[in-house]
Amino acid sequence: MRFLHIFSAVLLAGGALAWRFGAIPAAEPLGDDLRRKAGDAMARAWRPFVFFGIAGILISGTYNLVRKIATVPLPPAYHMVIGIKILLALHVLAVMFLVVRPGNEKRARQLTGVVFSAVLIVALSAVLRWLTQ
Repeated sequence: MRFLHIFSAVLLAGGALAWRFGAIPAAEPLGDDLRRKAGDAMARAWRPFVFFGIAGILISGTYNLVRKIATVPLPPAYHMVIGIKILLALHVLAVMFLVVRPGNEKRARQLTGVVFSAVLIVALSAVLRWLTQ
């Protein structure tokens, strides 16, 4: 389950990072209509991976959290940090649903938010590992 969680997180965060800072700037020289069509084609191709990543995060994250709570006594700070991490993860998951919709004019801005949230999630994951040692 830990592998599934990390793989799904890398899939979503890495995909958002590559799309926002690789594919979108590469499409800038195209005309507006062609750029919109290319963006929608990328969204269509990326959609199954987003759905797999979301399912993987939700399933493995729930399992990992329940298992951790049941087996290890956790300090109060752990609950605060995991709560913040879950809220950021829900932001990422919700926005990724929006990003893969066709005709989304705010895709670049939304992907930027996903990337920043993903970086914060990784940092909070490191804090959580430190709190349980």
